[in-house]
Amino acid sequence: MTILAALLLVAAPVAATECATPASLAEPWTSWTQSGQARAGAQAHGAPTLILGKPVVATLTPAAHVQFATPPGNGAKEGHGGLFTLSLKQAARVGIALDGPAWVDVVTGTTTVASTEHGHGPACSGVRKIVWFDLPAGRHLVQIAGSKPATVRVMAADAKANQPVG
Repeated sequence: MTILAALLLVAAPVAATECATPASLAEPWTSWTQSGQARAGAQAHGAPTLILGKPVVATLTPAAHVQFATPPGNGAKEGHGGLFTLSLKQAARVGIALDGPAWVDVVTGTTTVASTEHGHGPACSGVRKIVWFDLPAGRHLVQIAGSKPATVRVMAADAKANQPVG
């Protein structure tokens, strides 16, 4: 029983008291704590647009009712999901950040774009995960699936946003 208790302590998330002060976020995530509201689309046509650097708290739909452009990864029919569009004037490395556990894919045309990197935000930042994609210029569809909560904070950011030139 002592071993189980020790394992639970090790696996436990960071306690709220340890996050009394939110972590500062570097570019391109400095606007993470700002947010608008959006209802994620249940189909590609009419899905709201993500704007680089502008986070939103998105209301999701039960995933079984979302018409994904391509089958999403893990847990697609479980929990909640939704769709957003993302338009780029030029090719960019784009990170999609979420504040909770969910699967995120980017679809260009009819093809799911392979992610290039996965990571977490800083402790106490509210950023649970960041998935990076190398995207060409044009219109893309961001698919979120498998979220247990019916809302998720989501933000798309260009890796080079506000970075020094040189």
